Amino acid sequence: MSRRATGPATTFRPAVPADHAAIRALVDDTTIPRGYAEARTYVLRLVVEGRAPEARALVAEREGRVVGCVLFGAVAGAVGTGRVQWVTVADDARRSGIATGLCDAAVADLTDTGVRSIVAEMPEDVVFAAGRALLTRCGFTEAARVPDYYRDEVDLVVLQRILAGRDY
Repeated sequence: MSRRATGPATTFRPAVPADHAAIRALVDDTTIPRGYAEARTYVLRLVVEGRAPEARALVAEREGRVVGCVLFGAVAGAVGTGRVQWVTVADDARRSGIATGLCDAAVADLTDTGVRSIVAEMPEDVVFAAGRALLTRCGFTEAARVPDYYRDEVDLVVLQRILAGRDY
């Protein structure tokens, strides 16, 4: 898999074991309030340890350096449903289309496996505004909301992208 983002030559490819330290560094460098980091850390561990076939990662590479990653996969126990867990890009590579390229690459990968619907769950918190904007640009719309899920006045928002041409 090789797709290009805008800017210097950027390729998107499946993560390999040699990428795990770079992925961990990217994810660890992302500023996320403590109460939200557990799910990201859990999925990252599944990807790195290869313990769950439904957890995968793609990386964005520029000039031999991993500058972004997306954690995604199938929803365990669900038929035809995928999930985007996390998208992150190095600070010095942001605003060049890499996050959109990673999201699109994950959607393409999931589509190739027969997924009909892709979900992303996130807190309705200002720290996730850029992530929500990214998912909206990538065709996700709000499908559900659970009020006060994380704490008072911080809802869980479920975004969904239904893939065209897929019947339920």
